[in-house]
Amino acid sequence: MRGWRSRRGPSWSPIRFARRSALGHRRGQTLALVAVSALITACTAFAPVYDRAMQQALVDTLLAHADLAEKTVTIVSEAQVNAGGATEAQDPRGLEEMVPGDVAARLGPPVLGRTASVTSPLGSVPPTGPLVWREGECAHLRLLSGTCPTGPGQILVSEVDAKSYGLSIGATPTVGTALDGQQAVPLEVVGTYEPRDTEWWQGQTLLGISGVSQGTDPTAAHDAWLTTEETFVDSPILPGETAQAGAPVRTATIGVDEVLTLGDRVSQVSRGIASEGLYVVTDLDLVTKDVRAQTRQAHRTVPMLMAPMAVLALYVLWLVLGAATQQRRGEVAVARLRGRGPAGAVGLLLIELLPVLLVGVIPGAAVALLGGALARALLPGSTPFEIGPGFVTAITLAVAAVVLTTVAAAVRVAREPLDGLVRRGQAPSTRWALGALDAFLIAAVGTGVLAFVTGSLSGPFALAGPALLALLAGLLLAHVTGPAASASGRSQLRRGRLVTGMTLLETGRRRDTRAVIAVITVATALAVFAVDALAVGARNRTSASEQDAGAPVVLRLEGHDVDGVREALRSVDATGRRATPVLVAGTTLAVEPDGFRRIAFFPRGAPTAAQWRAIAPPDKRPVTLTGTRMSLTVQTGEGATAKDALGTDSEVDIDLVATTSTGALRTIPLGAIARSGGRTTLVARDPACAAGCQLAAVQVTAAPGVQIDGELDLSDLRVDGRPVDWGSPATDWNTTKGQYSVIRPSGSGSDGVLHLAVSAQGIYPADVTPAWVPVTVPALLPTARRDPLGVEVTGLDGKDRPAHSVGRVVLVPTMPRRSALVDIDSLSRGVQIGHEARMEAWLVDDPALLAAVRSSLRGHGITVNGVRRFTAVRQSYQDTVATWSLALGAVVGAAAILIALLVLLVLAITGWRERSRDLAVLRLSGAAKRTTRRLAVWAQQPAILLAIAAGVVSGLVGGALALPDVPLFSAPLETPVVDLATSWPAVLLAAAVYVVVLPLAAALAGRRVARRAHLERVKETV
Repeated sequence: MRGWRSRRGPSWSPIRFARRSALGHRRGQTLALVAVSALITACTAFAPVYDRAMQQALVDTLLAHADLAEKTVTIVSEAQVNAGGATEAQDPRGLEEMVPGDVAARLGPPVLGRTASVTSPLGSVPPTGPLVWREGECAHLRLLSGTCPTGPGQILVSEVDAKSYGLSIGATPTVGTALDGQQAVPLEVVGTYEPRDTEWWQGQTLLGISGVSQGTDPTAAHDAWLTTEETFVDSPILPGETAQAGAPVRTATIGVDEVLTLGDRVSQVSRGIASEGLYVVTDLDLVTKDVRAQTRQAHRTVPMLMAPMAVLALYVLWLVLGAATQQRRGEVAVARLRGRGPAGAVGLLLIELLPVLLVGVIPGAAVALLGGALARALLPGSTPFEIGPGFVTAITLAVAAVVLTTVAAAVRVAREPLDGLVRRGQAPSTRWALGALDAFLIAAVGTGVLAFVTGSLSGPFALAGPALLALLAGLLLAHVTGPAASASGRSQLRRGRLVTGMTLLETGRRRDTRAVIAVITVATALAVFAVDALAVGARNRTSASEQDAGAPVVLRLEGHDVDGVREALRSVDATGRRATPVLVAGTTLAVEPDGFRRIAFFPRGAPTAAQWRAIAPPDKRPVTLTGTRMSLTVQTGEGATAKDALGTDSEVDIDLVATTSTGALRTIPLGAIARSGGRTTLVARDPACAAGCQLAAVQVTAAPGVQIDGELDLSDLRVDGRPVDWGSPATDWNTTKGQYSVIRPSGSGSDGVLHLAVSAQGIYPADVTPAWVPVTVPALLPTARRDPLGVEVTGLDGKDRPAHSVGRVVLVPTMPRRSALVDIDSLSRGVQIGHEARMEAWLVDDPALLAAVRSSLRGHGITVNGVRRFTAVRQSYQDTVATWSLALGAVVGAAAILIALLVLLVLAITGWRERSRDLAVLRLSGAAKRTTRRLAVWAQQPAILLAIAAGVVSGLVGGALALPDVPLFSAPLETPVVDLATSWPAVLLAAAVYVVVLPLAAALAGRRVARRAHLERVKETV
C-alpha cells in the first residue's frame, strides 16, 4: 500500500461507468432510448420494405388477372402479296430464334404456328374462317370423332361445321389461294374436335365463329379448321397467311424488376425487327405501365404517412436526449472541473448515450423486416419476400439522424457555463411573449401552414400539410398553456381549491409540459388523419365497386326478349324483389322500379319514393292485336286533300305499327284510303302477330313532298274478324306535333270513331301513337348533368328520344355522368329493341337463386353470356397500391400512440425523483397522502387532454385540406363517386383511444411516483 490508495487499484473508466449506468441505476432510461432509436429505424426502414412488398403483390395481381395478350409475347411474320410479287411468311423456328436469350429466359415454352383466313365454296354462301396449325396441337384437343391430322391437307372441323356444311369424315373441301389464277388447295376432313386447353392457344379463337348472316349482302363463316404444317408449306400462299412464335410470361416466378425489364426488352425487340417486315404482338406494356403508375402513387402516399412519423420520432428522441442530458448535468460539470473541457464532456455523454441508441437500430431494422414480411404474407400473390433496394439506405439515414441528434444534444449541454450546469435547470417561462427561438420556429411552421391552407402546396408537399398544421397548433398551444395554467392555478388556490390549483400550477411550471403538448398534439393529429384517410378510402372503394357492379350479381343475357326474361325471373321470384330485368341502351338504364330499388346499389343516395313513382309510364291499357288478319274502316273527310308539288292528287296510305314480345317492330300496311268524302275498309295480313302484338302507332304515309290536309275517321278495327277495343276517345291518343306534321285526335269516342285532324308537309311516315306510349320519357338524371337544349335519352332502338326530368340522383348505377334512369316500360313501349341495347338480370347474392335463375332462363331459350359480381369488382379495387398504401393508416395510428406513450414513459422515468421529492415536501407541509396521490395522478391530465383536443381538430382540418390530393384509386374515376366527407366513426374511435389510453398511462405513472414520495426524499438533491 502507498498511502491510502493501492497501487493496483483500478483507475476511473468512462466506458465502465457508462456500462454500469446503462445497466444499473438507469435501466429504465436505457430501455427508453433503445425504444426511441428502434422506432426511428423502424419508421424509416419500413417504408422501402413495404413499398417493395406492394410492388410484388401488384405484379402478381396484375398478371393473375391479365388477359392472354397481356402475358404473351408473339413474333408474327406476314406473307406479302402485292404488285411487286409475293413473299412467303418466315419459318416459325426462325422467329423463335429472334427472341433474345434474356427475354426467352423469362418466357415459357414457345408455341409455333401458322394461320390463314380461307374461303371454301360450300353452300350458297361460301364460308370464310381460320385455317390453323400449332406445333403439338393434338395434345391440346379433345377428338370427338376421327383422328388427328398427320399429312398435308388433312383437317379437323368443329361439330357445328360438320352439320352446317356437310363436312363429314372423308369430305374434301377446297380453299382458294391468295394469288388469282392458282389452283385451289384440296383438303380432307379426318375428324371433329373441341379445344381442351384454351389458354395454350394464346387467344386464337377456334369455336363460336360458324354461322350465316342473311341480308342484302349475306355472309358466312366457319370455325377454325386445324391442319398440319405441311398444308401451309406444300400449298401456295393462302389469304392472310402468317407464321408466329408465341410464348407466355412465366408468371409463377417473375418478380417486379424482371417484369419491368422484360417489358423494356420486348419493346426494344419490337423496334428492332420492325424494319424486317415483322412485328411483335403483346400487351405486356400495359402491365408495366400500370406497375410504374401505381408505384409512383405509392411513392407519394407511403412517405406522406411514414415521414411525419419518423420526424416525430426524431423529435421525441431530441426530447428524450434532453431529459437524459439534463440528468447528467452534474456529471458533465464534474468532468469539466477535472479539466476535460467541453469536448471531453461531449465524449463522456456520447460514450454513455450513443452505444445505447445504436443498439436500438438492430431491433428497429428487425421490426421493419418483420413488418414487411407480415405485409407480404397478407398482400395477395406468391412471390417471395424481398428486402428491397432502399432498405440499406434507409437504415443508414436512420443511423445518421440518431448520431447527429445525439451529438447536437450532447454539445448543447456540454457547452453551457459551469454555473448553469450545477443548477437544477431553468423553469419554463411564464411570460406570454414569444422567445426568439419560439418565434422563429412558429413563423417557419406557420409559413408552411399558410401555403398549405391557401393551396400553394400541391402534390406530395400538400400531403405534409396535416403534420405542419398539427405542429403549429401544438407549438402555439404549448406556449399559451404555461402562462394560462399558472394564472388559473393561482386563482384556484385563492379560492381554496388545493388539488385543482396545484395541478394547474404544476402544469404551468413543469419543464416538460410544452414537450408533452407538442408531441401529443402532432401524434393525435397524425393518427386522426391516417385513420380518417383509411376509412374514407375504404368507403369510396365500396362506393366505386357498387357503382361499377350495379348489384350483387348481374347476368348479361343474349337477345332482347323482354317478356321472356320477365317470365323466367317471375317463375323463380314471384315478388320481383330478388331478381329484376334491366335494359341498357347506350347511356340509358331502363328498369322495373319495384324490384330495382331493392336490389341495385346507389352509393351516393337512392331516389325517393316520389321519384320512383314519377318515372312510371302512362297508366293506360295497351291495344293488343292477336291474329294474322287486320281490318280497319277509314272515312276520309270532306275537303281533305293530298297533293304533290305540282298540285296533283296523290295516294295516301294507312299502316299499323305493332311490337312483338321479342321487341321487334312490325309495320303492317293496310293500303290506300279513299279520296275526299269516301269510305273504305282496309285489310292486311301479318303472321308476326299470331302470338300477340301491341299497337304502337297508326301511320299516315304518302310519297315524299305530298302535302296532306284534312280529317280522317278511323273505326271498326278487327283482328281475325274480332272487334278490338282500341280506344277511340281523344284522351287515349297522343297529339303529334312535329316539324313537318301535326296529327290531332278529337272527339269523345262515344260513337266508336277515332277522329284525326291531319296536316303533313311532305315528310313521311307521320305517326299518331296511343296514350299508352309516352310522348316524352320521364327520367331521373344525375345531378351533374346539364341539358341546355332539352333532355334527350338514348332509346332502345339507338335513337335519341325526347325526355323530361322528374328528379335528380348523384349516380345512376353502372352508368356514366351523362346518363338517365327510366322505367323499362316507358322506354320499350312502341319501339323496336335494337342490337345496341342489351338485356341483363340483376340479382341479390344468393347461390341458390342464381342457379334457379340460370335454369329458368335456359328453359326460356335465353343464354347467359357472362356474370358480374360485386365481390369481384370490389376485390379489383382492393388489389391496388392505392389501397395498400392507405392501409398504412392503421400502422400510423398504432405507432403514433406508441410514440405518445413513450414520451410519457420517458418523462416519468427521467423526472420521477424530482416529482417524488416535491410530493414529499407537500407531505411534510401537512398535505394528506390521498391529496398528494391525487396531485400526482392529475399532474399531466390538463396538458394531455388539451393536446388531444388540439390534435383531433388539427387532424380533421388537415384531412379536409389534404385528402383531395391523396390518391384513393389507381386511376381517376369517370363518375363522381368520390366522397371525401370525414369518417366520423373512425375519427371518434381514434380520439376515444387517445382519451382513454394516454390519461390512463399518465395516471398510472403518477401513482407510481406517489408511492415513492417518502419523507426521506426531502433530503435528496436532484
